[in-house]
Amino acid sequence: MILLNQITSAVLQLLIFSSVPFVWYVITHKRIRGFFEWIGFRLAPKPPLKIMLCILIGFFVAVILPYVWLYQSGNLNYQGFTVDAFQQSGWSIQTFSVILVWAVLQTSLSEEIMFRGFLCKRFCKKFGEKIGNIVQALIFGVVHIAALPDKNILAMLIVVLLTGGIGYALGWLSLKKVQGSILYGWAIHATVNILSPIIVFTFLLPNYMPR
Repeated sequence: MILLNQITSAVLQLLIFSSVPFVWYVITHKRIRGFFEWIGFRLAPKPPLKIMLCILIGFFVAVILPYVWLYQSGNLNYQGFTVDAFQQSGWSIQTFSVILVWAVLQTSLSEEIMFRGFLCKRFCKKFGEKIGNIVQALIFGVVHIAALPDKNILAMLIVVLLTGGIGYALGWLSLKKVQGSILYGWAIHATVNILSPIIVFTFLLPNYMPR
């Protein structure tokens, strides 16, 4: 049941986050064909694997200490089906499946479609690449404040800077290295979101241990 609920939640979020750019595309292009390529579902001639690895490693190096403080101080916590699955059955197939659906589809894919595939390109067209990328990254960071149970100013600043920073890096990757594709940023984003609950549940907070 938890896995089914997670799948349903992921599909709904994907539909919601995809509907805005889809409607925009249909209105501005007067057609449906070509939407997926326009939003960034395309391969680059030469995937920048080393750059992707550097972004991924750099993100974890930058966030490890701030996020340990956020979790241990109670300024940030995990809620949702990933927690429910882990508390119900520990490290089971169900738990890993829920984490994968949440990380790969609900969060990383829907957010890459909205922020890098749609907002980044629209803002860049209006303000130029540098300002446009900063604007989408700032919005991306601010949205993540919703994960904070108490709106502590320091915690809010840390979350905006860290998530905004990764948002900027993924926007730069899309704009400069992969010809507007969101697939490579999606891969990095999904990897981060898969590892994050695994690290948290395993090492950081004992209250996530199975009942």
